[in-house]
Amino acid sequence: MIKVFVYGSFMTNGRYHQYCFQGKTFLGKGCIEGYAKYILGGIHGILPEPGESVQGEVYEIDQPTLARLDFLMNNGPAFTRSMVDVELENGETLQAEVYIWNGSV
Repeated sequence: MIKVFVYGSFMTNGRYHQYCFQGKTFLGKGCIEGYAKYILGGIHGILPEPGESVQGEVYEIDQPTLARLDFLMNNGPAFTRSMVDVELENGETLQAEVYIWNGSV
């Protein structure tokens, strides 16, 4: 199984949450350090930014769900999927995939 950190419209009550994460294992709310979240023309994206952090949620997903996320996030041209350290609310740290915006602000 694959762990993924999501933010914006993929989080609970977000536009794409049901489509991607219904029935998937929720591992908890978490935070990634060294990134800032921006709204880019209605799309949420994160960029490296020292001293900043992004709040989100972590899910355990299968390969077909990861492929669906890659498609929705336009993995490659618009976003790059990368591995990051996520600190969960309970203090546990784990590694998860996250989508990072390829553009600039």
